[in-house]
Amino acid sequence: MKRSLLLLDELYASELGCSPEDFNSGRLITVQHDQICQIRFAKGVPLALFSIARETSTVICVRSPLKNIVDRALHGVTALDDQACELLESAVGAVVNVSFWFRGCRLYCEPDTFVDQGIGDVRNVTGLDETSKTLHAKWGGPVFGQIVDGETVAYAAVKPLSDVAWDLSVQTLPEHRGRGYAKSVVSAATRHIFENDKLATWGTDRTNTASLRTAHSLGFQDYGLDLGCVERHIGEVH
Repeated sequence: MKRSLLLLDELYASELGCSPEDFNSGRLITVQHDQICQIRFAKGVPLALFSIARETSTVICVRSPLKNIVDRALHGVTALDDQACELLESAVGAVVNVSFWFRGCRLYCEPDTFVDQGIGDVRNVTGLDETSKTLHAKWGGPVFGQIVDGETVAYAAVKPLSDVAWDLSVQTLPEHRGRGYAKSVVSAATRHIFENDKLATWGTDRTNTASLRTAHSLGFQDYGLDLGCVERHIGEVH
């Protein structure tokens, strides 16, 4: 296995409270982790459940009161496919005040696969406007912007969330989409990540084909699928 994948397995295992080997066990494993809301790459939202599925293996991380419920719902299930996701959402939704579920993809990039697609005027715009200030305040890393006619039309914020991998948050003004600016700012942010000897990672919804297309065109590779349940309020299972 590539060293980058080993590093990511170790990173995500430390966040979910499992073993790195669990991501390559060929099994579906449920672990309880009462600090689940502190999972950094899940944006710090109040989570009741978070799961990562890697090829033939899945790890589901839940708060303690939910473990038995999840185990019963997925008895005999070996993979977290769409049908299993629906079973899980139904079982957990019956006892948790759910704000929303998300089904996403996690991707990663390393220097050997990176395809730089920077164009035009791209620069570090951290603190130069309200959007960059907000992104920097939220994630803590620099923000790179695409400048067109003196206006920042696309942003890529670096999220330095671990000693192994730094994540990305990307947005483009609606009227400037489809012109390659997202690829351009992500290229600048990815270069910055590599200059700091980190892997670049990116999470997006499975249905966000534009985001996935951008990531793949830049050399990002699929790591796994994630699934999360965000609670409306932090509290006990009712």
